[in-house]
Amino acid sequence: MARAGPLRGWRPGAALALGLLGLGLSMALAGGAPGAATGDSHRGEPLFRRYCAVCHGPGGAGDGPNAPFLEDDQPRDLTNPRYVGGLSDAHLYRVIAEGEEAIQGSRFMPPWGRTFSATQIWDLVAYIRKLAASEQGASAPAAQPSAGAILAQDLGCPVCHKIGNLESDPMAPDLGAEGSRVQRAWLIRFLKAPNAIRPVGYHPLSRARMPDFRLSDQEASSLAEYLLTRRDGNAPDRRESTPSATLTQQGRDLFRHYACRACHKRDGAGGRAGPDLSAVAQRLKPGWTMRFIQNPQAIDPLVPMPHLGVPEEPARAITHFLFGGTLPQPEAPPDAAAAARGADLFRALGCSRCHDRERAEVASGFAPDLSGAGDKLRPEWLAGFLMRPATIRPWLGARMPGFRLDEAELRALVGFIGELRESKVVPLVEQRRFAGTISEANVRAGRRLASREFLSCSSCHIGEEQPEGNPDEWAPDLRGAGRRLNPDWIVRWFQDPERLSPGTKMPNFFADERSGPEEILDGDEERQMLALRDYILSLGGAGSPEAGPPAAPAK
Repeated sequence: MARAGPLRGWRPGAALALGLLGLGLSMALAGGAPGAATGDSHRGEPLFRRYCAVCHGPGGAGDGPNAPFLEDDQPRDLTNPRYVGGLSDAHLYRVIAEGEEAIQGSRFMPPWGRTFSATQIWDLVAYIRKLAASEQGASAPAAQPSAGAILAQDLGCPVCHKIGNLESDPMAPDLGAEGSRVQRAWLIRFLKAPNAIRPVGYHPLSRARMPDFRLSDQEASSLAEYLLTRRDGNAPDRRESTPSATLTQQGRDLFRHYACRACHKRDGAGGRAGPDLSAVAQRLKPGWTMRFIQNPQAIDPLVPMPHLGVPEEPARAITHFLFGGTLPQPEAPPDAAAAARGADLFRALGCSRCHDRERAEVASGFAPDLSGAGDKLRPEWLAGFLMRPATIRPWLGARMPGFRLDEAELRALVGFIGELRESKVVPLVEQRRFAGTISEANVRAGRRLASREFLSCSSCHIGEEQPEGNPDEWAPDLRGAGRRLNPDWIVRWFQDPERLSPGTKMPNFFADERSGPEEILDGDEERQMLALRDYILSLGGAGSPEAGPPAAPAK
């Protein structure tokens, strides 16, 4: 709902058609809508946040991120009890269902009657009443999760990692029909260097974003070929008619008529609720674009764009306008061999965890459990890693992506992960805690313990020697472990690796007091663990907890 403004861009024929359409919709609503008493504000709240908050604001005060771009037709403050209290439930229902033009108001408030069911509209009415209730805010607010926890949820971190009780909630579009939707050249560029397409996110007002998986040129090309094989079989591509100046001008007029710029930027002007349409000709295919304009929810049931009931010919004209009169040439079919490699990469990176509507369960061990990461990781290393991810576990097909975090997001995420600690951890006894410096005698003893004569750490880890065999199966590089890991956690790891990481391949060399080699440090297991700790710390120059993040090559 926006404040009323002058009606602009009307053409008599279109006005008559829309008027008849509105009359039919009003008659249908009058005959079939349930009573307002059935509205449920709890069901209405997520609808409001997904579809309305981008303009009206998450609290309904009319201050959403798209509001500044709506010219003089600013969204109504739905928390104002005097304004909302003066409107009947039937009036609110009609404005939501038919848009404000139905009451001679702003065309920037679109009709949602084809997008929502009657029950959902009444749920929204009930939630708007709740927003405007004078008692709002009287009760004590419920405890809210930390900014870091909200950010971790928005970024989709629990999709790959177990993080305490955070639930997995994919925040990305379905990629089941990319071959019908996007163009090859754009897709390869995007996979190599992801950027924001939807300014307010696929789930509006979330901070979800496509991460950077540091793909090579070949990987990006193979992954693109695979995605281009995924097509909507019910809507094959069709060759659009040759564009004409007349059709393009009609599309320009219809673009204004349907108030598309309320949500979309075009040629430097317009809203920020949806993707910028200035470069749509380089990204999308015209046949898919036309179908999407006609019925967005038929393409993506979760898309927050309203179903405006645009007929086929007007949708074709708008498409020609968006493509600027230069429709792309049909592309060659996907390369089968490259697509097969891309399919393997799609699975290895875990893309389906976020991007497939029906996600197959992926085996455990896909990414490390972060529930106790605050005990394990040094915050300085973690900050560097989040900004410049690198491969830690080569045997995992997945890789940690980059999320282009700003400084505030980095602080929030590091702070949140730093608070993730094991609730039942038994503190180390005093003599096993790290005092801040390493002992040269311990380093010498640790080097001997780690040698192939005794524990043979270099069989799996890079240290002062290099393992044999396939590098993709090597264990984490010990040269950076000292700057990555909390020294006391290293000792706890030696005490019982299986308890800290169930299913680990790391053997327990100190299972009992007779396990350690008798030839070193008189067979004293406690001293041997401390010697190995100091040796590992020495490999990366991490003589104190203040050491910075390691430099590691990107995979």
